[in-house]
This record gives sequence, C-alpha cells and structure tokens, in this order.
Amino acid sequence: MSLEFLNLTSIEKELRFSQWCRNEGVKCFLLDLDDTLCPTRQVFKEFMSQAYCYLENSVPAVSKEKWKEEIETINDRLFEKLGVNSNRWNYVVDELAEKHLLGEKIKQETKQIFQQIYDTPFTFLDGAEEGLTFIGKVGIPIGIVTHAGPEWTWKKYNWLNLRRFLNWDDVFMVDENKHKTTESWVQAIRYFGLKAGECAVVGDSPRSDINPAREAGVRNCFLVEDPKQWVVHDQQMDESVKKIKSLNRLIEALF
Repeated sequence: MSLEFLNLTSIEKELRFSQWCRNEGVKCFLLDLDDTLCPTRQVFKEFMSQAYCYLENSVPAVSKEKWKEEIETINDRLFEKLGVNSNRWNYVVDELAEKHLLGEKIKQETKQIFQQIYDTPFTFLDGAEEGLTFIGKVGIPIGIVTHAGPEWTWKKYNWLNLRRFLNWDDVFMVDENKHKTTESWVQAIRYFGLKAGECAVVGDSPRSDINPAREAGVRNCFLVEDPKQWVVHDQQMDESVKKIKSLNRLIEALF
C-alpha cells in the first residue's frame, strides 16, 4: 500500500474507487456469501469438533483424531457428490454408523450436532460490513451469488441484516445439490441483467468463485484470502486475480 493511499481522505477513496469502476466498466459487485462475508467455515469446524468429542466419549475405542480423519474424508467425498446440501451430514453419519456399528441414540445425537450448523446465527467477518458500506456509499449495486439453499440463505440474510445493502431479490442461489461452475456464474450474471465485463466478483474460493467467474468472462476478480481454506476449494489462479484480507481492503488492491 502506497503512502499516497494512506493519506487519502474517505471521500478521496470513494472518488478513486468510483473512477476505477467507470474506467473498468464495472456496474455491479457480485459477492460470494459464505467465508467472504460471514464465517461459515468457523461454524462448521465448531460443530465438527463437537461431533468428534461426542463420538470419542461415546465410543472410547476410537480416538478423537480417528473420528476427525474419518469424518473429514467422508465429508469431502460426499461434497463432490452432493454439494452443500445439509442432508450430506446425515449420509456422513449413516456411513460412520454402519462401519462402527453405532447405536441409534449415538447416530441421532451425532446428526443433531451437525444440524446445529444451520441454526447458528452468523456475524460478519472482520471488515465485511465496512466493505459493504463503502461499496454502497460509492453507489455501485451489490449482488450475492451463493451456493446454499433458500432456507439457510434466508436465515443468513436476516442474521446479518443484509437488507441494509441489497434486496432479497439480489441474492442468486446456485443449486445446493451441485457446485458453482462457469455455467453457474454465467447464469448469475444473466440473472442480474449484466454482461461479464460489467461485473467484479469477490469470493473466497478459487474453485467455486474466482476461476469459474474468470472463465465466464469476468475480468476483475478479488480473492478474500484465508490460510485455513477448505482443501477442496484450493486451485491455482490467474495472476490478474487480486488478493485481499477482507472486503474493506478492496480499494487497497487497486493501488
């Protein structure tokens, strides 16, 4: 970051950002939701850890580390097949129950632990709320492109009070039983009535956000970096992709 940027006033930053949008022809920012605006992975990890501990206490012959290894392996495999559908966890537990001969009580209580993921209120990731406010002040429309079902997405929309920044109609949901692909981003761009060159995309996943958006024709992509990213989302990216620590650091990536 240059010294010049540090010395800019808030209004000057807004003017610079607005000018960049005009120069690039960007008419809308399309944002991923999970782990771009809110800490979804953190909530997953919390209840996955609770499940490991519960199973270790219920079946002492199997260590917590072993439960962790098995659950993560099964979950990653089923993610490829079932996408982000919450029913995936039921299949994970059913597979574990069959292998380890788990009783019905243990099986059902483990499923209940995982289902708490979808009822746990979210807060914003650091800098996300400020970033949304900044983009809104500049007057650039915001849309969300998410890979979760309507019910869970609606909960997050309300938990975060996202109506301050965009209407519910400005949330595009990719089929939760599939994956975000190039075609998903083409459909999202079309949904918002835009051309690919008129969008800038911000997401945390090279696999689901950045690379398919680039393949759909989006020139300006920003990756919200996270060293603890899910392994299944990690891919090489084009050198033109700008990396940021959080949404409120967006403008810094342009200087």
